Amino acid sequence: MRCLMCGKDMRYGSLKDILYGDDVLCEACRNTWLKKRIVCAIDGVRVQSDYVYNKAFSQCLIQFKECGDEALKDAFLWGVRKKLKRRYKGYTLLLLPSAKEKVEQRGFLHLHEMFSCLGLEMLDAFEKTVNISQKTLSAEQRSEMKHTIRLKEGIQLPKKIVLVDDTVTTGATLSGAISCLEKRNHVIEAYCVSANHTWIR
Repeated sequence: MRCLMCGKDMRYGSLKDILYGDDVLCEACRNTWLKKRIVCAIDGVRVQSDYVYNKAFSQCLIQFKECGDEALKDAFLWGVRKKLKRRYKGYTLLLLPSAKEKVEQRGFLHLHEMFSCLGLEMLDAFEKTVNISQKTLSAEQRSEMKHTIRLKEGIQLPKKIVLVDDTVTTGATLSGAISCLEKRNHVIEAYCVSANHTWIR
């Protein structure tokens, strides 16, 4: 098996490469990710992450999302999936929305693929009312994006919910999703695989 980022043959790699053959990244590439448990709060909801959003994580995410390399889907939760299965047992994962044109370009829901390894119930419950990618926006413009998220018609939400995303940057998307929910009716958590360094306390 070859590392999906650098292409190294992991059969002849480090001892970890050989012992942990289910990781799609080699030890060298994996070590470029900055693993750190981050806990913060957005609009009264606890948000947890396991990685700092750095260059290496960003490159892997772009390769997966924008280049359509679906084989990378298992890279993001490798090493934390057992913990997340235990933590969120009995919860339903609510996928945060991408711009409609991005979903159409990719041909797949990247968050569904990324979190499928947990074996938990998932709902594609939200949609954006403005079809703009946040990458093109300033920080101030991104903060206004929270007003462009709504629940899809006919969605029945369960009692226990985890809002999930790949990265929390300004927190606008999470804030928008939270504003769609009746907090008194639900137990709400949030999990983003990575977090911008500004969320580190």
